[in-house]
Amino acid sequence: MDQQPPAEMACRTMLKKCYLQRASSSDFLKMLPQLEANARPVALAPLTLTRALLDVGVSGQTVDPRLPIYLEALLDTNRIDIVHVLVAITQYANPSHLDSAALDAADTVQSRVLRLMTKRIANGTVHSDTVLLTFLSELRPWMSQHPESATLGMLLSATLSSPATQHAITGAASRKFKTSFGRDLTPLISSLSSSNIQLASALSYYQKQYDLQDGDVLDGSLNILNGVDMAALSFQDTVMDNEPIITRAGLYVYLNAMDGTDTPQITDRPLFDDMTVMNFLNARYKGNLPVLVTDLIVAAFDILANAMYRTEPQRTITILRSFLVNKLPAFLGNYTAITFAPLSIETCIGQALLRIDPHAFPSLSQMFDFSSKSSSVSEARQEFLFSCALHQLIPEGSIEVLLGDVPMQSLPASGRYMKADLVSECTSNPAKIEDLIGELENMEGNTGEIAGALFEVSWILDERTCGPSPPFHSLCCKMFGYRVFTNIRQHQELP
Repeated sequence: MDQQPPAEMACRTMLKKCYLQRASSSDFLKMLPQLEANARPVALAPLTLTRALLDVGVSGQTVDPRLPIYLEALLDTNRIDIVHVLVAITQYANPSHLDSAALDAADTVQSRVLRLMTKRIANGTVHSDTVLLTFLSELRPWMSQHPESATLGMLLSATLSSPATQHAITGAASRKFKTSFGRDLTPLISSLSSSNIQLASALSYYQKQYDLQDGDVLDGSLNILNGVDMAALSFQDTVMDNEPIITRAGLYVYLNAMDGTDTPQITDRPLFDDMTVMNFLNARYKGNLPVLVTDLIVAAFDILANAMYRTEPQRTITILRSFLVNKLPAFLGNYTAITFAPLSIETCIGQALLRIDPHAFPSLSQMFDFSSKSSSVSEARQEFLFSCALHQLIPEGSIEVLLGDVPMQSLPASGRYMKADLVSECTSNPAKIEDLIGELENMEGNTGEIAGALFEVSWILDERTCGPSPPFHSLCCKMFGYRVFTNIRQHQELP
């Protein structure tokens, strides 16, 4: 076996130290000068550093939560660029040896790195024509090997929609580049059209806008039917294709099945996976986003109303109410952020509120009827609207109009939580953990970030002591009970 160069061995040793000590991104950057000094007289190549980060930060199927944090720190300081990251992950996990499902899974290193690059490009942090064109060229093996990957499609959509990419392709890309890239892009669009029509439509638009067409394929497609008896295909004219009927009950049954409230074993781990639900909705609604969003909101309210009418236990009511207030607005925010067509969420919410059960969700003036059976969920409309405002789906001033009355609550004084900030506060001030646990049952829209932060803090506590420790055990017992929480931890997506 070939021995690693001394400089690379020193680099890996230093990186292991960063991972083991759970060094912050700022502390990690402070160690870089020492890494570069150890590498002299040979300069520490960006690709070598990136590959070492991957090799040290991934063990089997386990990805260290610090890996994306360190990669972002290097990208922010221009020590590496997205090309180095893509080449490193290509070397680490050859696309031809991967199962396509690994790219769309939540916990694999490939999907995490691709999602990280999607976020970087979507935020407009990449401007170099050379970097963008090289990045697209390096993506071609992934496109040809995994044309059905939605994660890869989102990365391409974010890249092609960037103004910097438009400048690079129209100004610096050769005809040869456009032809070869278009040859690999066409199968991807074709595969996604059956599972994610919105994403496929966006990629098709960019393919035409940038003229990313394969001339040979286009010419061949014109002649492919030469000599075929077209009359033999006329039977298709007599076949009637009925449009799928979208009913209110259909989406209700789909969401109700995922909540799993009738099965205690899965209540604490709902089966609501964002990517799976997005693909289902895209295939069902064929890109009709206003109807999709409206029906989704109505279905969530219907589930809560029917649970109340069935006199379900209060624990079940709380779970469904939390789904409506804490999960649905965050999901809508993530979903609409990657859609191609413009969409007025406020209009969709207004249409949905007109269709929900007025007896289960009365107006504010009717909420003081304590004899009403709906008293336990009567504030759900107001809570949902404030959560939507917190996630910037609607302006706060629209709440009164949509509610039809003066609201009786306001946005949280602390504003919208961000998981990274909460993790930083908890690690520097452990007393903050108690406060966050107390906020888990709040109906304000921040519960998702709180739960994610508490999970990462528990992971950090566990990693620091190389196993379950008294602080880790105490945190788990306070939240769910040690046995349940550690079971969740084994299946939870790491940040």
